[in-house]
Amino acid sequence: MGRLRGVLSWAFVRGPAAAYELADSGSSLFGIGAIVVMLLVGALGAGVGALVGLVAHSSVGDSAFVGGMIGLGVVVAWLVLMVVVVAVLWVRGVSPVETATGEGPTGRHAAHASGWRRRGAPLVPGSLVAFFLLIAIPFGALGLHARSVARPADEPTAITHGTVVVIHEPGLLDKSSGTVDIRYSVGGVDHTFETDRDPGEHFFRLGDVVPVEYVIAEPAKGRAVWAVESARDDRGFWLWLAGICAVLGLLSGAGYLVGRLRSSGRRGG
Repeated sequence: MGRLRGVLSWAFVRGPAAAYELADSGSSLFGIGAIVVMLLVGALGAGVGALVGLVAHSSVGDSAFVGGMIGLGVVVAWLVLMVVVVAVLWVRGVSPVETATGEGPTGRHAAHASGWRRRGAPLVPGSLVAFFLLIAIPFGALGLHARSVARPADEPTAITHGTVVVIHEPGLLDKSSGTVDIRYSVGGVDHTFETDRDPGEHFFRLGDVVPVEYVIAEPAKGRAVWAVESARDDRGFWLWLAGICAVLGLLSGAGYLVGRLRSSGRRGG
């Protein structure tokens, strides 16, 4: 019975804690090991499925595929279990290394485990609050930029066709796809504007003919219709994402403050 208890403990508690400790250490062994385990368990599931298909006189290929998917699902479920176990350990104030080894962290593990929540410490770490608030900033900036691009013109507009005449390749440190110059003609007069080469669902190439929206009273004010449509689709996504991160940041900040007040009250008492 004791051996069975130990196996179950490693499968559902100590094993997930040890796996998280390995992943948190920055070692590449966790990523490599996870891929290897997925392949092995998937292959085992596929083999069992194929055997079941043979016995049941059904399609061996379909049975092997189902068995492989079940095997991969088992590995994914265990990784989700690892996250749950770590969350419970955080709430309890017990470090993963202590759970995995059954002993308090000593030596080279002591400094690493010092960053883990201790009993009585605030439940929400300040780093989580900062993460949500900081990540809301770029999402909000992307949403505001998309809203600005998608905003309808204040004056009547018309649609014509333009041609991509110049491609500006991105710089060495620029992660975008670069920009393009689009030339269009209104009343026999040529006008040119620069826009992103990849506005979303389209990718501009030299010589492409693209729809252009321009202000009737000021034909020089033109923009790519595809860029406007893409920005219109993106603005809601980025703004909602920024709002969710901001709300999570406020909620976690409230939890952090409550935890600090409670811990200071206990120390004061």
